[in-house]
Amino acid sequence: MDQGTAYWERFMAAFPTVQDLAAAKTDQVMALWKGLGYYSRARNLQKAAQIIVNENGGELPQNAKEWAALPGIGPYTAAAISSICYGEPVAVVDGNVQRVMSRLFDIEHAVDRKAGKESVQEACDLLLDASDPGSSNQAWMELGALVCAPRSPLCGECPLSDGCLAYERNTVLQRPVKQPKKAALPVEVGFSIALRKEQNGPLQWWVERRPDSGIWSQLEAFPCRMTPQRLGEEADINIGLFGNQSPERQMFGPVKHILTHRRMTAWFSIEPHFSPPKTGGRWVDVESGEANWPRLIDKVLPELRAWIVKN
Repeated sequence: MDQGTAYWERFMAAFPTVQDLAAAKTDQVMALWKGLGYYSRARNLQKAAQIIVNENGGELPQNAKEWAALPGIGPYTAAAISSICYGEPVAVVDGNVQRVMSRLFDIEHAVDRKAGKESVQEACDLLLDASDPGSSNQAWMELGALVCAPRSPLCGECPLSDGCLAYERNTVLQRPVKQPKKAALPVEVGFSIALRKEQNGPLQWWVERRPDSGIWSQLEAFPCRMTPQRLGEEADINIGLFGNQSPERQMFGPVKHILTHRRMTAWFSIEPHFSPPKTGGRWVDVESGEANWPRLIDKVLPELRAWIVKN
C-alpha cells in the first residue's frame, strides 16, 4: 500500500488536473508509471484524459455508460465511479463481490465464463440498495475483502451466513468456480548492447523505443529478440537470440522475470559489431540510467553497469 501511495502522490503532483495529464508527453507519463507494470493502463489513462478534454470540454462523464466508453475503463471501474461519486444505481462486480455472490447463491457456473458472469451480475443487481448504491457497493466489496476471504472465510462472523447456500451445503471453499489457469509461457529474450565512447565523452549505450503495441510498448530497451521456448545450451542461445555464434560475444545472465502470462529468461550481450539504425533510438549515458526502462532491465541496472565496465 505504501509503495502504491508513493506512486499516486508522484503522479498527482505531476498531473494535478485532467488537463495536465492530457497535455503531458507520453514519455513523462510512462516514466512516472515505471515499475507498476500493466503499461497499457497508463496509456489508456492519458487517452481517456485527452478525450475528456478535447471532446467533452474538460467535463467528466456523469454515468457508467459514458465512463465505460473511455479507453481503459471497464464495467467495474465505470460502476464504481458512477455509483460512489454520482449515486447512480449500478452494481459493482469485482473479485471480492464475485466471491461473495457465488457463495451466497452457491453458483455452480465458472464465474469467468458467460453463464457465471451473468449469474453473479443478476445477484448483484438484485441485492443492490438503490437508495444508496455507493455505500451498498462498498459494503459488498468490504464483506468480500475482510470476511468472505478466498481461503479462510470467517463464516462464523458473517452477517449473511444464515442465508448463505454454500455455507449450508458445505461448498464454501469450492466457490467461486473458475476455469483452470493457463500456464505462463516460457520466453527467452536476448538484448544486444551496442556501446560507444567518443573522445573525452562518457560511455554510452544504444536504446530503442519499443513499438506502440505489444510487450513494453512505448518504453525504451536495448534491441532484442525473443523466442517462445527454452534454448538451454549456450550455443543455442547464441544462435537463437543473437543470430550467430560469435566467439567474441560475452553474455550477462540469465535474468528471470515473471509477467502475468510469461516466464521470461533474459540474456544481455555486448555486440562489438552492432550498428544501430539512424532513427528509432538514442544514445544514453551508461551511468545516467535516464531511460524509460521496463522492469526487467531496470531491476538489474547496477549489476549490468558493473558488468559493462568490467568487460
